[in-house]
Amino acid sequence: MKRSLIQRFRDACGADFFSPKDFVRHAILIVVVFAVIHATGLREYTSILNGTTGSVEMNPNYAALLGVVYILFYLAAILLAPILLIAATLLAIWQRIRR
Repeated sequence: MKRSLIQRFRDACGADFFSPKDFVRHAILIVVVFAVIHATGLREYTSILNGTTGSVEMNPNYAALLGVVYILFYLAAILLAPILLIAATLLAIWQRIRR
């Protein structure tokens, strides 16, 4: 039977769903994707916030899409990743106390 990509990724990382290791894995994944997006220079396209495009040679709709992608991953890296790490810490403490 074929396994889905998500199942293969979960098996490779060896973490149960909603476990501390799973939360840490997702936080690291968000930060790594944001770092790659930032390194490729998509920050330039966040100028859509003030109504201009990041590049005059590019289609404005595509430039806006790249800006939105950058903003979403920026917010995820700044807001969601720390929350996931805090949740992983609290869950690990809770599991240790219960044992």
